[in-house]
Amino acid sequence: MPAKKSPWKQLIAGAAIACVLGSASSVLAQDLQEAPACRASRNPHRLELEQKFEFNGIRVFYTQSGPHALYTSVDLNRNGVPDIVEDAALHLDTVRQIFNRNGFRDPLRSTRFRRAESIDIDFLDFGTYSEENAKKRGLSFSGVVRYPGSRNRDDRCSISIGINSTMRGNHERVKDYLIPHELFHLYQYGYTMFRASWFLEGMAKWAEWVTLAENERNREMWSTPLPSSQKELNERVFFNPNPYDVRHFWNRLAELAKSQDAPMIVPEELRSRRFADGTPVIRDQVWRGHSLMLKILQELDEDDDKVTREKNRQPNQWTNEDQRSTANNPILMKAVQRAVGSFRISTPEVVRFLALDPASPG
Repeated sequence: MPAKKSPWKQLIAGAAIACVLGSASSVLAQDLQEAPACRASRNPHRLELEQKFEFNGIRVFYTQSGPHALYTSVDLNRNGVPDIVEDAALHLDTVRQIFNRNGFRDPLRSTRFRRAESIDIDFLDFGTYSEENAKKRGLSFSGVVRYPGSRNRDDRCSISIGINSTMRGNHERVKDYLIPHELFHLYQYGYTMFRASWFLEGMAKWAEWVTLAENERNREMWSTPLPSSQKELNERVFFNPNPYDVRHFWNRLAELAKSQDAPMIVPEELRSRRFADGTPVIRDQVWRGHSLMLKILQELDEDDDKVTREKNRQPNQWTNEDQRSTANNPILMKAVQRAVGSFRISTPEVVRFLALDPASPG
């Protein structure tokens, strides 16, 4: 009998195959057919961002005047670019490379974002841009958009994240959790149409640890037991009033699966990167549970394709209502259970969790 591969070896093999396939010069016609159109926009707020900074294909748009002006213009290296702008680009490029090198599919290689040419960062005053999001530090956008009225965007189709330009303290957040969190949302969007907040926000909170120092944080964040009853599943996960708090669920999964993680791939060039103030971009070499999280996203990639066929929906173009429907909760959780089950973790805690029926009304 052939030797059985451990889960992380299977994932590495799959990632290697994906890398080879992704290097093909031709784009499948079906991919283009299923990719949403690149929408033209003349959003006045984006057009006010007249300054641009580029780093390794990452484009950052900002302004130092008007309602969207950066709250800080500190420029320690005196190169004419505010440090918050440079640090955002450096952090995003670093995190993106780590995600990609560890098997996660780049959003620009997903069918959904096939028409996009770049990932952009827009510094906007959220109170002016979208009053309902005025108190948020960051936003991620799932549409492929071009801005023909902009002089510095080259009429290029892109996907983007937004950073609140006027919220004080955001420079420190850009160097900390904000960039990994918002960027990971783009990866989630590229894998699946499901947009349950407990999945998007809770899992993105886990993803923040890719460059943070796990051992300097609250250890209890990794020790909250998995739900062991339908009541706990509903209260702590599906209908948790604070979707960010579901991080305890995702972090616990990561802790339980860490022994089967693939070795984390971080090139030396990335390890040596420093923000403008000299602090390291990568704080440690630990990112527990990344192999399991990748497996979960791959499961969801297949599941939303099945739902698309069964419901006769347009591929990659579900309505917002369909994406956010609570009817998707059992599908999402069953994908999580399948992925966890494939890692063959046999502790009583995991056995009880896998025995739960997510479709039960509780």
